[in-house]
Amino acid sequence: MAAKKPSSRTNRSRPDDSLNLTPMIDMITCLMFYLLMFASVMPVVIIDAPLPKIAGNAEEVKKAKDTKNKLEVMVYLTAQGIRVRSDVGGEKTFPVSQEGKLPTDEVHNFLVQLKSKSPDSRDITLMPSDDTPYYVMVDIMDAARELKKDDAGYRVVPVEIMGKPESEQFNRLFPDVSIGGV
Repeated sequence: MAAKKPSSRTNRSRPDDSLNLTPMIDMITCLMFYLLMFASVMPVVIIDAPLPKIAGNAEEVKKAKDTKNKLEVMVYLTAQGIRVRSDVGGEKTFPVSQEGKLPTDEVHNFLVQLKSKSPDSRDITLMPSDDTPYYVMVDIMDAARELKKDDAGYRVVPVEIMGKPESEQFNRLFPDVSIGGV
């Protein structure tokens, strides 16, 4: 091994090549206050729209294949109006009014008629067009989920279960809403 000449040695230290995270931590610390402050101010709404169920055993598969009492309801949402199609009640179109108001009450009444033909059905599928606003989908979900007091089949919740989770099973129209075509 050859010795180096004194002139080729250097006494300078090498610069630190590691990443300096201090400014990043300072920035996150400052932003955290604002994120927490605005998180408590902004309203958060959750719409319960469950995914399709997967059968876990043979009995559930057999029940899923039983189409004798099953009602398939499809609600197509477009800019011109709402079209409801079912295998029992046929197809009915509800145009948007002159003022641009959605006919949610008429859709609700038609869904009540469909439910009376198949009381055990719980599923409905929304098929929105690409230009359908979110609030329209929410309005139709609201019209399809619950029976109103003047609807056929409405039952008064017994006093002993009022306010308990079991009371939410009363007066359901089509509570299992799926969104298709998105």
